[in-house]
Order: sequence, then structure tokens, then C-alpha cells
Amino acid sequence: MRVLSDLVWSGPRSLVETEYATRNDTIERILGARAWLSLPDAVRTRFERVTPAIYRGSTDTRLSILGRAFAWALFPFGAPLPVVTGESRALVKVSVKDGGMSWTREYRGPFGLAFQVRSIKRPSEDGRLLECCAGGWTMLLDVSADQGSLVFRSREFFWRLGAVSVPLPLWLTPGVAEVRHADQGDGRFRFTLTFDHPWFGRTVFQDGVFSDPKA
Repeated sequence: MRVLSDLVWSGPRSLVETEYATRNDTIERILGARAWLSLPDAVRTRFERVTPAIYRGSTDTRLSILGRAFAWALFPFGAPLPVVTGESRALVKVSVKDGGMSWTREYRGPFGLAFQVRSIKRPSEDGRLLECCAGGWTMLLDVSADQGSLVFRSREFFWRLGAVSVPLPLWLTPGVAEVRHADQGDGRFRFTLTFDHPWFGRTVFQDGVFSDPKA
């Protein structure tokens, strides 16, 4: 089963699987102490947790024609993009898994139809941050703090299966990805996802508000 898992979740990982005792410090180490401490306490708590959590909320998803083409074309190969558009009830399941932090986003749209997008954020061998989706679709991410928001922005895309790694030119992807996590106070946060293609503009937009789990 471990061999199958390594093939399906085949983005690069640390040579030694990371174990966290009381807190996950991956984002802090990559971001740097000063930028990390500039973030609200609630944001830091969400990204350093080591115990599973479920965040519930709602999202609004919009796809351009090209965005829809990418979403449906990749659906049989790991489904890294949402295919449910419009307003959806949503939940996000977070846990530490496979040397990183696993994010499973479940959307429930019209007629009760459910759809999942799963990814794992984990450090690579050289200490940078990767977001790895099923099927080997992987993004190398830059991480920054912007006026209290935690921002992830794609630097490079590639596909990997086992030891095979294939860089993907930007024009063959939905575009540059940006994810913003902004605290809203009162145990709520806003999650915003965009993809912007260099030739065709915005292909994917998703905006959602979620609540922290009840203690």
C-alpha cells in the first residue's frame, strides 16, 4: 500500500518523513520568523496544528471556458481543480500526512452532488514548499505575508510519477495560482483561490468563508 501511495502522491518530499510533536513549523521556517509573527494568531494556529480539524463554510466558484476545459480534462487524473461552479456548501479537512499537511476540500453543489479536491503541502529536499495533488500534479510555491494574509503563489508546475519528473510550461497549465488565507475574526477566515493564464487571463476564481471547529 505504501508503494501505491508513493506513486499516487508522487510529488517530491523530504528525504526523511517529517514528524511533528506539538506543532507544525513548516510554514514558519519557509516564511521566516518576522513575517510569520506578522500574521494574526488565528492564522498561525491553523497552519501549525498537528491534530485533525474540519472547517465548514461556503464557496463561490467561477471558471472560464478554458478553466472548465482544464478542470474536466484533469478530472480523471487526480481532479486537482474544482468542477462544481456557483455557490456550494463546503468543508475542509486538515491533517498531518505523508510528510506534510493534507487539505481535503469537499464541495456540495446542486442536487447534493459532492466533489473533492485533495492536496498535500510539504517541504521538498531543498526546504522549499510544494503542493502535491493526486495523479502527480505538483506546484512549487512561494510563501509570503501580505497585510496579515498568508499568501501562496505558484512558481513552477510539474508532473511526477515515482522518479520521473516532467516540468510543465505555464501556457499548458491554468496559469499562475494564488491562494490567500485572511482571518476575518470571530473564528472565521476567508480563502481565495485564483489562476491567471499568461494569454487568456483569469481561468479559475474561488472565494469562500469558513469557520474554525468548535472547541
